[in-house]
Amino acid sequence: MNTDKATTSAAADKAKGRANEVIGTVKAKVGSLTGDRELEAKGHAQNAEGKVDRVKGEIKEKIDDAKNVVKAGVEAVKDKVNEARRP
Repeated sequence: MNTDKATTSAAADKAKGRANEVIGTVKAKVGSLTGDRELEAKGHAQNAEGKVDRVKGEIKEKIDDAKNVVKAGVEAVKDKVNEARRP
C-alpha cells in the first residue's frame, strides 16, 4: 500500500469515526430525553461503530509510522554496509 494512500485512509477512517461518535452520542441523548428507546439504542450503536472506525484509523497510522521507522533503519544499515565496503 502506498504511504499516501495509507495516510489518507487512516485520516478518512478517523474522521468518519469521530463523526459517527458525535452523531451517535446526540441520537442516544435525544432518545434518552424523549423516551425513545429505539433511537437511544441506535445512537449507542452508531457511537460504538464510530469508535471502531476511529481506532481502525489510529491503528493504520501506527502501522504506517512503524513502516517508516523500519524503512529508515534499513537505509541506515545499508549506508553503514556501503561505508564498510569502501577501501
